[in-house]
Amino acid sequence: MKNEDRWEKIVNRVDQRGFATVQELSEICDTSVITIRRDLAHLDGTLRLRRTHGGASSLHKEPLSAFEMPSTELTARSTPDQSIFNRLDALITADTLPIFGGLLQKSNAKKRFPIIAESLPIPDTEACIMIDNYHAGVDLGEWAAHYAQEHWQGRVRMLDLTYHRPNTQARSQGFMEGLRSVLPSAQLLLSINTFSRYDMAYQLTRDALSVHPDVNLIFAINDTSAHGAFDACQDLGISPDDLIILTIGIEGPAMIDLMMQKKWIRAGVCMFPEIVGTLCIEAAIAAWNNQPLPAQVLTPYCIATPDDLPALYQKTAQGWRLQWDNIPCKFQLPLPVQMQSPDKNRPLPGSLGFICTFVEHDWYKTMARMMKEYTDGLGIQLEVMEFGKTMKEEIHLRRVEIARRAAYEVKSGDTIFIDGGPISQELAEQLVNHQNITVITNSMPVMDVFRNSPGDITLISTGGAFRRSSQVFVGPTAESTLKEFRIDKLFLMVSGVSKNLGLYHTNISEVTIKQGMIRSAREVILLADYDCFQQEALIQVAPMSAVHKVITDDALPASVRLELGTLGISVILASM
Repeated sequence: MKNEDRWEKIVNRVDQRGFATVQELSEICDTSVITIRRDLAHLDGTLRLRRTHGGASSLHKEPLSAFEMPSTELTARSTPDQSIFNRLDALITADTLPIFGGLLQKSNAKKRFPIIAESLPIPDTEACIMIDNYHAGVDLGEWAAHYAQEHWQGRVRMLDLTYHRPNTQARSQGFMEGLRSVLPSAQLLLSINTFSRYDMAYQLTRDALSVHPDVNLIFAINDTSAHGAFDACQDLGISPDDLIILTIGIEGPAMIDLMMQKKWIRAGVCMFPEIVGTLCIEAAIAAWNNQPLPAQVLTPYCIATPDDLPALYQKTAQGWRLQWDNIPCKFQLPLPVQMQSPDKNRPLPGSLGFICTFVEHDWYKTMARMMKEYTDGLGIQLEVMEFGKTMKEEIHLRRVEIARRAAYEVKSGDTIFIDGGPISQELAEQLVNHQNITVITNSMPVMDVFRNSPGDITLISTGGAFRRSSQVFVGPTAESTLKEFRIDKLFLMVSGVSKNLGLYHTNISEVTIKQGMIRSAREVILLADYDCFQQEALIQVAPMSAVHKVITDDALPASVRLELGTLGISVILASM
C-alpha cells in the first residue's frame, strides 16, 4: 500500500472513531506497528490528526468510545414540536440528571406523569431499576482474591479505573472490600477517574503501567474503561499471565468478544442490560396503571468468565444475544417479563420515553435495542433520547413559553428594555409584529431580530463596548444612554438567583449596566427559567425586592414561588 493511501485510511479511521490505537491501525493497514508510529508522527506534523500515547485522536471531534455510536433509530428527535411531558405517557431516565430533576418534578399539571429512574435513584420518581452495585463489587473482589491466591500466591498490586458517581464509587468500594476480606495485604496503588471514557482509560492505564509496571490487577467500573485498559495492555505487550482486567458490566457484544479472546479480561459482573431494559418498561407500565412499586427494584447479576458466557449468551448472525429461555431457571426477576409473548391483554400506555446519558456506551445501546424489541411486541411507541440534547430542547421550549407569556405584558405605547440573555431573542421574536412600541436594548441578537421587523417598532441601541462572548453592549456609553430614557418595562435576565433570593451575574461590566436598567425602569420583570434558580453567580446585581414580576416555568418549586410572594413579587407561570 502506498504511503498516501495508508495515510488516508488512517485519517478516515481516526475521524470516524474519534480515537484509534496503534495496534488497531496496524491491523487495518496490514503493516507493522513501527510503520504506523512513523505515519502518525507525519500526520500529526501535517495537522491531519493529533498523536497521543498509543494512538491518535481526531482533530474534528471529541473521542468518546471505542464502540460504535448508536444507530439513528436510537437517537433523540431532532425537532420535537412539544415538551416530552406532553407527547409521552411515561418516562424512563438514566442516571445523570443534574438539573433535569426539577423539570421532572413539575412535569405536567394536567396529567399524572410516571417517571422511572435507571441506575441511580432520582427524587420524585416511581422507582429505580438498578443492580446492587456495592455487593456486585464485593463478589467480584472476592473472585479476584481467589484468582490471585491460585496464580500469584496471593500477591495483588491493583489499579482502580473508577468514575465519580455514587453507583460507580459503590462498585470500586465494594471491590476493594471484597478483595481485602480474603487478602488483607492487597495493595491499591492508584485509583483514577477515567470519566467513563475510552480514550481517558486507555491513556491513564498506559501512564499508570509505565510508572507502576508491577500492577497485576486492573478493576474497571464499566466496559468502556475495561476496553481502554485492554488496548493499553495489548499495545504495551503485557503478558496476560502477568495481569488481568476485571469489569462490571459485560454490556454488549463488544465486551463479550474481548472476553472470549481469553487474554487480559478474565471475569466480570454480568449486569444484563437486556433484563434491565425490559424491567424498566414493565415498571413504567405498572406506574402508568397506578400499581405500587418498591423504591428500588434490584435486578439480577452474576460473575461470569469466558467459560461461563456461552451458557448466558449465544453467538448469532446479529452478534451475541441473551438466551432468554435460560433466564427464568437462573434468576428470579423482580417483575414479570414475558419476552417471547408479551402480555397485551392489559391497559397499556401509547408511548414511552427513554433518556440515556452515555449514548456511546454498549450498556445503553443494548438496553435501548431490547426495550425497542419489547415495546414493539406490546404495540407501544418508544422514543429514545440523548440526555444532553433532550435537556437543551426542553429548556428551549420552556424559554419560548416564558417569552410568549412576557410578550403579553407589552402594550401599545410602551417603552421597553430587553436585556441581553438566554430568553432575549425569543422575546424579540414574539414582539416583531407588535405596533407602536419602543424597544431599547443592549443585545445584538435582539437588534438582529427587529432590524427588519414589519411592525411599528422604534428600535434604539444603547451602543457601547461590544462583548462577543455574551453578544451585548456594555460600558460607560451604554450606561449613559439609559439615563436619557424612562423605561416602562424592563425585561431583565441574570445568571442566577441565590438561595437568599438575590439577583447575581457573572461579569462586572454587565452587572453595572443591569443596575442602570433597574434604576431607569418603572417596572422590572425578571425572565428566568427553572435552571436560573439553581445557579449562583459571582456578583450581586440587586436584591430580589427590586423585581416587580417574575415570569418563569412550572418547574419552579412551590416553596420558592411562596417565598417570592411573601416579598410582594407577582409570579407568572408560563404553561407548557
